[in-house]
Amino acid sequence: MANDPPEIAVSLAWHLGKLPASFTTTDGRRVEVIHRGTWSHGLGPDFADAMLLFDRREVRTGAVEIHTASRGWSDHDHHLDPRYTSVELHVVLRDDGSVARRADGAVVPVVVVDRRLLDDLDLTGWTASAWTSFGGTVCAADLAESDPSALRTALFRLGDVRLAARGAGLEARLTSLPPAEVLWGEVLDGLGFSANREPMRALARALPIALMEERLTLEPPTARLPLARGLLFGAAGFLPLSPTDAALAGLEPSSAALAEEAWRRAGSAWFGREIEPTAWTRARVRPANHPAARLAAGATLVVNALPRGGLLSALLDPLHHRGDLLAQLADLASPPGIGADRASDIVASGLIPFALALGEQSGDRALVDAASSAWERLPGSGANAVTRRALRQVSGDRPLGRLGARGLQGLQHLDAALCGPRRCYECPIAHAVVRHGGTIL
Repeated sequence: MANDPPEIAVSLAWHLGKLPASFTTTDGRRVEVIHRGTWSHGLGPDFADAMLLFDRREVRTGAVEIHTASRGWSDHDHHLDPRYTSVELHVVLRDDGSVARRADGAVVPVVVVDRRLLDDLDLTGWTASAWTSFGGTVCAADLAESDPSALRTALFRLGDVRLAARGAGLEARLTSLPPAEVLWGEVLDGLGFSANREPMRALARALPIALMEERLTLEPPTARLPLARGLLFGAAGFLPLSPTDAALAGLEPSSAALAEEAWRRAGSAWFGREIEPTAWTRARVRPANHPAARLAAGATLVVNALPRGGLLSALLDPLHHRGDLLAQLADLASPPGIGADRASDIVASGLIPFALALGEQSGDRALVDAASSAWERLPGSGANAVTRRALRQVSGDRPLGRLGARGLQGLQHLDAALCGPRRCYECPIAHAVVRHGGTIL
């Protein structure tokens, strides 16, 4: 009908929860909406991965398709499209008696919503034409040229979302673990990077930092580094060290021998419980990212932190005093060192979220403020495959510049949470593009 609101308006109302959470289908079944699903920006059914309860006894997980009239199903050839065999509910404004039959032969239940529920919906900017200028290979190339600050602001906000999510997870862990152990897990996670994150986390659980630091304080200073290496390499399943692993770790044969002797002397609690060597990814890993090199850096970090009050104090003190976090971390891990990019990633993904979580949990507002300030100042690391892909999606070959760690974290969140599942209607980059076109969301 000519006075029907646009289909995108019905989708917006569904997305925002403006429509009821309980319906009766045209054939008399009761449907309750547990989860409305993810808006897909036209790639297949309108909302993917919804969860619906039918007749208070049958939970179905699938897609929701929306049309102004029920005949839209056949008009759009959904009955021939296998992508629509996941649809479990057809939401319409008008039922004209048309049947929504999927390509697999199943009939999709239909619910009719009252169009008056859309009367107070602000549809400014929500037109079909406004939302066709992004979602392809590059979303915001023109905006990257005309107003790059708008895109940087959007990415900063996405970085803040990622930071908040990581902080919430760490705050939950702080309810069951001492702060130093949570931080130790984050440091080893960062040293493992993507290829060896899981075995590094397993190592943090197997070899608590409190136990390491207590054991190291019993040794004379000259014996601490061999012992730290012995405990880390031994519990990780690397001992005895092969000549290749020793070389990648930067250890001379004599240093490797001292680490192995320290393991034999002090590692009996872990004998037979070492991490399986096959758990580590060693092939096609750059030498600087090899787990042997990262374990050696971890051992140095723990030993150098000991005179500064231990790992927790050594990493939080420069944060409290607005010091250079990257320089402090790089100094603690040298030699062999971890590189500026890895240090930046550990600070951005581990130390700052941890400090925020600890500050919130303990009520230490000074720590929260210091971590927030560091977050805004932290320089970015070099691009990786994820941030390069996300940046190409945003601006193509046009540079944005001055993103810092906050913006790079935003690119990672954009790629994982919005671009990957095609959640374009929820994306602040898309909203910026629509605003740039003269409409306001």
